[in-house]
Amino acid sequence: RLGVLHVGQRIEEQADFEKIYKNAWADNANACAKQYAGTGALKTDYTRQRTQWGLIMDGWNSLIRYYKNNFSDGFRQDAIDLFLGNYSVDEVEPASPLHVQKDWKFLALPIIMVVAFSMCIICLLMAGDTWTETLAYVLFWGSASFGTFAIILYNGKDFVDAPKLVQKEKMD
Repeated sequence: RLGVLHVGQRIEEQADFEKIYKNAWADNANACAKQYAGTGALKTDYTRQRTQWGLIMDGWNSLIRYYKNNFSDGFRQDAIDLFLGNYSVDEVEPASPLHVQKDWKFLALPIIMVVAFSMCIICLLMAGDTWTETLAYVLFWGSASFGTFAIILYNGKDFVDAPKLVQKEKMD
């Protein structure tokens, strides 16, 4: 109907057109996903041709989306709420609800956990003079990793970058 194919031609016979169409479709999906989720679309290699690299990239994009969704996208929802009128600025109140003072634990605990976990792996890879020495180091750094992870998990809601402009009822 659009004049893309001549009368009598079948779409199944047009391999070049199909490839161009599928690539345009996948590129459009990537553009939409980057705006919405901050990463390229998942499963676009199904549209093009499924590969092992595409599977790895889907896993990587999923990890990035998880991180962004939980730890760095609160401001996006705030912007959407402000734009849509779900939140209106109160001219009487001088303090901005967007400015929240972060505690020391938001920087220190993740760094301590990463360093302790790294040291645990290093101790496993570079064994000491005796197995008891290696075991002691691994137990120390492993327990430090687990301990900081438990503290972060216990205070999990404090580490999440939740939107700050939405009403309390919406968050429950």
